Amino acid sequence: MRCMSDDRQAIVAPSVRALPRPVALKDGRTAVMRLLVEPDAGQVCAFFPRMHEESDFLNYFPGEWSLTVEQEREFIREHTGRAGAELLCVESDERIVALAGAHPPKFRRDAHHTEIGVAVSREFWGLGLGRALVGQLVGWGAHQGLRKMYLRVFDDNHRAIALYRSLGFVEEGRLKGDVLRADGRYSDSIVMARFFTA
Repeated sequence: MRCMSDDRQAIVAPSVRALPRPVALKDGRTAVMRLLVEPDAGQVCAFFPRMHEESDFLNYFPGEWSLTVEQEREFIREHTGRAGAELLCVESDERIVALAGAHPPKFRRDAHHTEIGVAVSREFWGLGLGRALVGQLVGWGAHQGLRKMYLRVFDDNHRAIALYRSLGFVEEGRLKGDVLRADGRYSDSIVMARFFTA
């Protein structure tokens, strides 16, 4: 599959790779990327509150993410095998250290695209997990026959924006004053998308 950016440059989409698979980290360690499964619900419920304390780039303030283990298990169950959905995790030493997902639209009118999200533990920032996860989702999206994959990113998350651009995402628009930050200021959100063509 090929991907067309705003400036009409063709970018070859990464091929979808079988999971689980090893991910070589920049510090020499190896982690494992795999599909998220129901028994992971407890680890996910511990992961997100920890992430919200590590980073101000997520959608919730600390203490606001409040799914129970059973609710998370149900979320994973509902998305497993669902068209347009993919839930991924990365494990290191049998501990989930990163999550990513593609969330399907509710209506047929929107079935040609999906929204993605990524979260990586601070101790693993800069080691290649974000690139591996987004690359896997891009390959999956091309394989699924999607026309578009999109995300929202805070305008001062420069490292993430550079990563998404390097993987063929382009800026579609900006939501002014979209998010309240921990320090009381309001930031813009940038909507970025990756377009697929046959």
